Amino acid sequence: MFISAAALSLTASFLAWILGFLVLIIALQRRWFGRYTHGFFYSVAIAVAGAAMMAAMIVGRWSFITTRETVNGEVTTALENVAAVVDGQLKADLGHMQSTLQQLTTRLGPELARGQVADMRDQIESLHTLIPRYRQLRVINPRGETLASTDAVRPEAMDRVAVAYALDGKAYVSEAFTAKAFGSEVVALAVPVKDPAGTVIGVITAVFDLQSMLEELVGGSRFNHSGVAVIVDGEGDIIAHPDRSRLGTSVQRYDAVQRAWASRGSGSVIAANAAGVERLFFYRALANPSTVGRQPWVLMTEIDEAEELAVLRRLQRELYGGIAVLLIISVLLAQQVAASVERPLASLKRLAARLGQGELEAQSDVKGRDLAGSLAASLDSMAAGLRERDRVKEVFGRYIATQVSDRILKGDVNLGGEAREVTILFSDIRNFTSMSEDMAPQQVVAFLNAYFSEMVEAVFEQGGVLDKFLGDGLMAVFGSLGDQPDHARRAVRAALRMKALLGKINGERAIEGKPPIAIGVGIHTAEVVVGNIGSTRRLEYTVIGDGVNTSSRVQALNKEFGTTILITETTFEAVREEFECRTMPETKIRGKQRALKFYEVVASREAAVLQMS
Repeated sequence: MFISAAALSLTASFLAWILGFLVLIIALQRRWFGRYTHGFFYSVAIAVAGAAMMAAMIVGRWSFITTRETVNGEVTTALENVAAVVDGQLKADLGHMQSTLQQLTTRLGPELARGQVADMRDQIESLHTLIPRYRQLRVINPRGETLASTDAVRPEAMDRVAVAYALDGKAYVSEAFTAKAFGSEVVALAVPVKDPAGTVIGVITAVFDLQSMLEELVGGSRFNHSGVAVIVDGEGDIIAHPDRSRLGTSVQRYDAVQRAWASRGSGSVIAANAAGVERLFFYRALANPSTVGRQPWVLMTEIDEAEELAVLRRLQRELYGGIAVLLIISVLLAQQVAASVERPLASLKRLAARLGQGELEAQSDVKGRDLAGSLAASLDSMAAGLRERDRVKEVFGRYIATQVSDRILKGDVNLGGEAREVTILFSDIRNFTSMSEDMAPQQVVAFLNAYFSEMVEAVFEQGGVLDKFLGDGLMAVFGSLGDQPDHARRAVRAALRMKALLGKINGERAIEGKPPIAIGVGIHTAEVVVGNIGSTRRLEYTVIGDGVNTSSRVQALNKEFGTTILITETTFEAVREEFECRTMPETKIRGKQRALKFYEVVASREAAVLQMS
């Protein structure tokens, strides 16, 4: 029962450890601590400290139970040794007594046959003197009459049983009993006396002092501090105890006694003693010397379990202290582990924030081949890709409108053709061909680059899309991306801005002693097809349709009318409330069956009001 309880305790500890381990695994997998700022540290600390503590507890518990079983095993071994001594000594003493009595019957046989009582008394008294443990020796005839005795004390009614066995020709050894006459625990022996013909002619009985022998054998035996050796006879009475007041006390109902009788072996059990106190009992069955078959004797000791485990309790306290130190070390270790992971992660977080703010030149300072190093390399690669994207975007923007390139890169532009109302702007430098004849090619390119930089900026300011350059002219479209319902107004504003920038350019040319230049701007609002136009090898996002041709021819009319900005009627209807315009003569242009109305844009109404005020 004791061992089973220990095994049950160990099993419970192991199951608790398994349950705690599973809870820990679930907590880590589901990131229960992710809600906290220092959640990673908590996870590592609980994982390391929890695993260390649970391992220490299971090992400590295992060690505690194993050591306790070892201590109990030592007590059991000591009890076995005492039992072996008691068994051996008792068997030897009883055998010696019986042998001595047998020898005595050989000498007393002739004297008993002749009735020489005095000689028989002398021999039994000599034996009594030689062996003090013979408390009484008697010679009895077949009629049960005492012929010779070492004293006048009658040892209770045992004689009748002993004599009956002996007269039947059998040697007899009684169960131990307390002889009040001798004040001691004794056993009785009876041996038949036979004549030369083998006929039983008498009996020799002896009372052997068992108490002193048992006290010598077990009196000095100690188990721990409080455990003493106790011998219980086949009736369940104590026949040997350091405390003589306990002799004769019945312990028949003790679990240890009952288990020893049932198993005929040894073991241990935790049970209540006569005082009702829980004690740890160790027991071992002994051979019963009685001739009559009865329960075996029991060698037993009871000890205080707390006393037995005092050393283990101290060991347990030391173990708890060790676990506390282990927890502190685990937390410190977890702190270092968490820091070793959080430092590169914090650095990568800062890097990601800088990249998110557009600092694409930022580089990671985390190196290595672990996960953090790989992530750092990925972020550096991503930054390089973003830098390359911006470079491509910048180069791309030099050839096509920034708005289009942005949307193409984002995937927001429908590259298939679709009909859409837009406003188209054409501009051109007047007489540039004759002017360029006096310029070197490098000068032409430099002039056009400076000129277009100003003109294109005016288009971009109003959200227009630069469609293409046409020699010394350009084509811009407003509303082609579908997000400018006021595309006509934007186109006219861009034209006025181009006219203003032309004044700046001419001012700079005048300082350099160069002649001024003039431009013409034509604007037309119409429905056209917007989309990707070109071959499979090269595409251009542009607009096509009659409106494009009309816009180009409107721009050319500036020479005929002597104007700078001309718009068609469709554009005028969209902006008439916002700009001051002058009506021009209706004119028929190439490709049209009827004459069209045109208007010169003079200024925005806001500017006109400011000039008047």
